[in-house]
Amino acid sequence: MAPEDQITGAEPDGPPTADLIARRRADIDAKQELVANVLAEMGCEAVVVLMPAHLTWITAGLNVRGLIADSERPSVYTNGRQRWLLCSNVDTQRLFEEELDQLGFQLKEWVWDGGRSELLYNITAGRKVAADQPFPNVPMVNDRLRPLLRVLSTYEQEQYRDLGRAVANAVEATARTILRGDTEEEVAGQLGHRLLRRGTQPAALSVAADGRGAKFRRAGFTSAPVTHTCVIQATGQRNGLFVTAARTVSFGPPPDEYRTAFDLALKLSAIYRSYTAPQAIVAPVAEATGMILAGTAFEFDARLSQPGYGAGRFAADELRRAGADELLVAGQAVVWQPRVGPAACVDTVLVTATGHQPVTPPTEWPFKRVTVRGVATDVPDLLVRPTSGVT
Repeated sequence: MAPEDQITGAEPDGPPTADLIARRRADIDAKQELVANVLAEMGCEAVVVLMPAHLTWITAGLNVRGLIADSERPSVYTNGRQRWLLCSNVDTQRLFEEELDQLGFQLKEWVWDGGRSELLYNITAGRKVAADQPFPNVPMVNDRLRPLLRVLSTYEQEQYRDLGRAVANAVEATARTILRGDTEEEVAGQLGHRLLRRGTQPAALSVAADGRGAKFRRAGFTSAPVTHTCVIQATGQRNGLFVTAARTVSFGPPPDEYRTAFDLALKLSAIYRSYTAPQAIVAPVAEATGMILAGTAFEFDARLSQPGYGAGRFAADELRRAGADELLVAGQAVVWQPRVGPAACVDTVLVTATGHQPVTPPTEWPFKRVTVRGVATDVPDLLVRPTSGVT
């Protein structure tokens, strides 16, 4: 197996260790206590958690497998002291054997041909119950859960760093080994394959060849061949957590305009990270983008895409709510994505008490160390490969 194809960052084979089970159960217990506080504030007896992001949060990473309708997805019911998994008899065996064993969940089950609705009615009738999906006369808990989901727990941050390494390694290995003339679709296939081999589900893939990203900020992938430059981006998901990273490869030296655009994006990446700290907002980042690009051929590019998103429990969560910036908080994950012309520098970071920590740092990849506002950052550079496509 070639070095670039070695599987790193994946979950270990075999059943989880006793220590891992204990840490995950402690994480779930702590979240149940947070929910108990929310229920007390709302004057409710219990809550039904149905949304996928909320479900993976309160279970510390439950994975729902297979072809499944929204109306038969599992959910959790808790009164803040005890917790129950609500699920179809189709899923019970796997969920308790592979996902929730020894984690303190009891079971309320429905038979597949009866459906979930009757079970939900039976457990909520005559009680003041909150929910995260709209039901008649049931208060919504979403706004109270949102700040809890934004902060990754210590247990989740460990999982998140492992996921970040897996995503960065998959993107970098793909960029080091693609051949000149491969189509964007072929590159995306290689990237998805590497993610899956690392125990990571591809949530979103983007491959932009030869400047296509200058026209389409959300490029996806097409049958266009890679002849000179290529931006390869992946969002990987594992245990309900999402990480995004991108790398750029050039066969032979890039065109001067492309190099200029990439250097501007690289500089902006360092600037964005320098503003990453608790209580910070996205407005200074947007203002800095306009200042850096002023007087260049890309001075209007700041209008074409968001500088970044919240991440963690969501692949992309807007950093503004109802037109107002939200304050960053310690433990929150952020995807910064400065895009200038055809170039992009995209990486995920964690907000820490003193600044930020890279989640997808460059490993076997060239980088530039940039110091902005007293903050030194290693930003992945553009990789120049031989025009033959052979490393």
